[in-house]
Amino acid sequence: MLRGALAATEWNAREEHLAAAYRTVAAMHNALGLTEPVDPATRPYHTRPYQVLHAERFTDALFATISDPAVRALPHYGNADQAFDSTDVLSSRANTRALFRT
Repeated sequence: MLRGALAATEWNAREEHLAAAYRTVAAMHNALGLTEPVDPATRPYHTRPYQVLHAERFTDALFATISDPAVRALPHYGNADQAFDSTDVLSSRANTRALFRT
């Protein structure tokens, strides 16, 4: 699937390969049994003509299984790019680390 995506010369062919990879990863998540099954189908990306997994559905399902209040209180993002939209912050490791310490 990923080789097909890399070899594709048209965006819609690339999208077909990527969507198949997304569905495969979603099925792997469901097979783990960590959450209630999440629909593995791709969906439109808002009003744009692209199909995406909307992976936030999987993170929401995982967060719903957390029972420890201290863990549930942690921020719901994985890296600085998801929390901050500032090239001044993101281009400086020291600035980025300082933001996460607060």
